[in-house]
Amino acid sequence: MNLNLNDEQELLRESAARLFRTESTPERIRAAEDASGLDPGLWAHFVEMGLHSIRLDVTAGGLGLGLFEAVLVAEEAGRHLASIPIAEALVANRLLGQLPGSEALGWRERAICGELVTLLPMPLLAGTAQLIPASAAAGVLALEGDKVLMVSAFDLQRAENLAGAPYAQAVLAGPGAIGKNEVLAEGPEARKAFLAAIEEWKLLQSAIIVGGARQALQMAAEYSCVRQQFGRKIGSFQGIAHPLADSLTEIEGAKLMLWRSVGALSKKESDAGASVSMTFWFATQAGTRAVTRAVHTHGGYGVSLEYDVQLYYRRIKAWPLLAGNPNRELDRAADRLFMGTHVPLPDAGELQLEFGAGARAEAFREQVSQFFRENLTPEILARRHHSVAGYSPQFDSKLAAAGLLFPHWPREYGGLDRDVFDQAVLNEVYEQFGMQRITGPVTNQVAQIVMRLASPECKAEVMPRFARGEALACLGFSEPGSGSDVFAASTRAERDGDDWVINGQKIFTTAGNLAHYCFLLTRTNPDVPKHRGLTVFLVPMNTAGIQIQAVHTIMDERTNITYFSDVRVRDRYRIGAIDGGLEVMAATLELEHSGGDQYRISYAKMYEHAVAYARRTGLLERPEVMCVLAKVATHTAIARMLCYRGIWAVYNKVPERAAFGPMSKLFSTEMYQKDACELVDLFAPQSVLRTDPDLREVELGYRQSIGMTIYGGTSEIHRSLIAEQGLGMPRSRS
Repeated sequence: MNLNLNDEQELLRESAARLFRTESTPERIRAAEDASGLDPGLWAHFVEMGLHSIRLDVTAGGLGLGLFEAVLVAEEAGRHLASIPIAEALVANRLLGQLPGSEALGWRERAICGELVTLLPMPLLAGTAQLIPASAAAGVLALEGDKVLMVSAFDLQRAENLAGAPYAQAVLAGPGAIGKNEVLAEGPEARKAFLAAIEEWKLLQSAIIVGGARQALQMAAEYSCVRQQFGRKIGSFQGIAHPLADSLTEIEGAKLMLWRSVGALSKKESDAGASVSMTFWFATQAGTRAVTRAVHTHGGYGVSLEYDVQLYYRRIKAWPLLAGNPNRELDRAADRLFMGTHVPLPDAGELQLEFGAGARAEAFREQVSQFFRENLTPEILARRHHSVAGYSPQFDSKLAAAGLLFPHWPREYGGLDRDVFDQAVLNEVYEQFGMQRITGPVTNQVAQIVMRLASPECKAEVMPRFARGEALACLGFSEPGSGSDVFAASTRAERDGDDWVINGQKIFTTAGNLAHYCFLLTRTNPDVPKHRGLTVFLVPMNTAGIQIQAVHTIMDERTNITYFSDVRVRDRYRIGAIDGGLEVMAATLELEHSGGDQYRISYAKMYEHAVAYARRTGLLERPEVMCVLAKVATHTAIARMLCYRGIWAVYNKVPERAAFGPMSKLFSTEMYQKDACELVDLFAPQSVLRTDPDLREVELGYRQSIGMTIYGGTSEIHRSLIAEQGLGMPRSRS
């Protein structure tokens, strides 16, 4: 994955942002609403910068940029609620450059000179009044059968509308039609070009929604930092912070899905058409939720006309409705995903961003898959299980000998110097072959902190054992009295010469019954603030005084309660400084939060089995089944993007990364749980049984997903982190 913009893209985005920041102020927006709905001054500046022809080929007089560059401009337009028909105009001008003939050429020249031409993003209905995107436009491109028409020479009054936009309602063809209808092109190619333009419009409109919704959330967050109720800033209340965190996560997911859709078009991937529909559907739903929550945060002020947030509430909802009910897009996504329906798609141009694991990691996937096929013996396969019960020390040893247990580790520690995306595809291969993925990621997380912060003696002892697959680690964070509030740990460690004596207990020490070391958080100084009196140790589990008690869960998994009674640990097992546990845990939790991919993989596996069951039984032919599966497909695709971004951001030390990990974990697990519930309903009553090989994974998903919203920090903890780190809101855990 690579989400870094190049210098030209950054310059374009900043130029567009500066334009809209200056020319699309709240005062200008209101002035436009009070007049025609169109801001002619903004349009003039937009034309002056050449942005209206951004998608028109250079040979035709345009800037000749790709769809992604247009998306960047549209995001900024949405952020500032630009009172010009951005999506319609950009797509119309590009379409004029694709159509042959002197009539299209004449209109293209007029458009390049600044005349406003828009596009009707749905087929023309003869004799029926339709919503026209811009009443002040010189012309409107429309599709009637296989004819591309230019409707012009009309004099329309704006119809009052939700967005305060320059919309009019009129009959454009057939009895009672207004204006002049001119055929610019006809035939199959003309129809394909227009239909492809509608697909491009969907993506540009999604970009506008993403930009606007993101700004509305920021406005709500800023308001929550100054508005006080009951003696506290309202942003410190979880009832305010958590819904905004949910929406920020959704909007970030929509943005990633949007960017990925452009990438799929650029590379002409087979699922590009479905990706467009999935993006548009999800963006419209997430955008509406976001602006609704933003207004609600402002309370009664939010619905007051003098407050700007209500402008976002109206426009973000209304703008995409030009194409009709956006929920129908889910049906289109289902047809494209499961029925193989093909639609004309726009040429997106080149895009240097990378949205998957990368070609290198994909080649590594095949290498690892071959290793699994050759080395998974019948005995190992017979013991397969999704939990730690499926742990196979023999197979781990084989992987380690080939450098495949932790391939992203440095060679000095037994790895192959590969990157984190190689490790990510390795986890997917584990799932593909039904092998458990718990012991490896936990040991990897601990080992990476040991590499950075442990004493030379500790490293010399444990790292070779981890690398050879001879030892496992478990996490000793949560306690019965503190749960996800790990910094409230009360397990005591007291110095006694070169030893530390530890007393206390930890819960949810998964794999503790198998582990050779426990990465243990202890309190070493009770007289300072709780975050400052902590120290971490890597405790050998064969030390006297450790007792493990099994805890079995509804996920058919074993976790543990681990008791420490006068456990003596040499100081060389200390990780980091004395009372420096905060810094150690910060690094550890960053790794843990960027590891949401492990949750996403289980979610994707459930979806794949649900589709397999629907195909095998013929249920996939039912529209309601396809619709639900298309929704789950959208959610799993977004979960994948969020998780990959979290991995990429930590690996590349992206400044904004602090919120990325919590977002990936929150979205993956919450959507997993919701979709598992819906799939169990969809396939009832058979879904309550564990007899069918595919439905068994759906039933397991329902049980497994609820635990995943708790493990690794509850969803509530992650929502608080997202609100604080992603929106700058006050702490909401007090």
